[in-house]
Amino acid sequence: MAVTTESSSGSGVLRVAVVSTFYPNTAMPLRTLFVRNLVVALAEHAALSVIAPIPYAPPFPRRPHWARLRGVPKLEERDGLPVYHPRFIAIPKAGFLNGFTYCWAVLPLLAALRRSMKIDVIHVHCAYPDAVGVALAAMLLRLPFVVTAHGSDINIYARRPLFGRQLRWALRRAGAVIAVSADLRRKLAAAFPEIAARVEHIPCAGADPRVFRPLDRVKLRHELGLAAGARVVLFIGQLVPVKRVDLLLAAWRVLLASGLCGADDRLLLVGEGPLHGELARTAGTGEFRGTVRFLGGVAQAELPRWLNCADVLCLASDNEGTPNVVVESLVVGRPVVATSVGGIPELVIPDVNGLLATPGDSRSLADALARALTRTWDAQQISSGMTDFSWQALAKRNLAVLARVTGRLGRVAHASDQ
Repeated sequence: MAVTTESSSGSGVLRVAVVSTFYPNTAMPLRTLFVRNLVVALAEHAALSVIAPIPYAPPFPRRPHWARLRGVPKLEERDGLPVYHPRFIAIPKAGFLNGFTYCWAVLPLLAALRRSMKIDVIHVHCAYPDAVGVALAAMLLRLPFVVTAHGSDINIYARRPLFGRQLRWALRRAGAVIAVSADLRRKLAAAFPEIAARVEHIPCAGADPRVFRPLDRVKLRHELGLAAGARVVLFIGQLVPVKRVDLLLAAWRVLLASGLCGADDRLLLVGEGPLHGELARTAGTGEFRGTVRFLGGVAQAELPRWLNCADVLCLASDNEGTPNVVVESLVVGRPVVATSVGGIPELVIPDVNGLLATPGDSRSLADALARALTRTWDAQQISSGMTDFSWQALAKRNLAVLARVTGRLGRVAHASDQ
């Protein structure tokens, strides 16, 4: 149900243009599904269009990834919403110019949506280059905008002078800035003190309780080819350096060497990425005894099956925002072992719904996994603590910020409760 407001269009609906490279497309259908999930929930309360820019790929692509990008249509429909895919030029070794090329890509579409849809506000996800490009376009179009920062965009770019100055300029002009974790909010306030009072903490990590719910573990393990009594540790994420899957493999090696885990037990790795080959070679050595399985990319609708059959979800990351997969695991009642980074300590409460390990320390991670695998967890208690993390609840919090920026908070808050 759309939320009624005194929109400039006179139709009584808050009209939002969501802009971000963080959005699925035909080349990357599993890309950052947490933004897509939030957008779908927001669409129940507002009129939305999505602009999801992708990097320009040359007409005679030499790389498979470029060929896939060229196959992405300029306009597609996803979840009943129009999704536009303009191209922006990502200049090699001159990334500090990407905000300007991004603006050039999104400006015509935003101008067209202002005329046809009469958008009230822009909601942009990711600070660089997205927020910088949108800030430039919003200034030219005289439209308000809200920025959601997700973590790596601030952790990486805020410390680089050429990028940091652009971020400061953009964030100062935003009607509001949303940080996906309290840790990120503190980092934003430290890096840009002048915006500290306008930074709000709203997670962009949730779960649909109709999809992520407890299931029959015994039946699932049989269907998925896992021994009924096996200890199962699950990783879900990209196989990239920051996720430190190498550290997880080292910890699993310790568990095997200690005798805690054996031939029937499994470390399941869900995800794809550039480190797949290197990690597979490591896991294929004799000391792992064939206990590591690489499952590749898994559709989100299938994730509840893997989460329910696991004993523990494990993340060994060096950096994180508020990982969506942690929320999903806790919602189905499965404990989490993860490194104490980013927004993870805001979700994982030691000895209540999981355990925390020291970042970069395989022994600490192995110890936490050992303790998690040898104790009894209260699945109902774990899942009951996550009621505030439904996408519907998070959408309403985002909607309140968007409405406040447009001066329509009271009517939106009232209508969304109906």
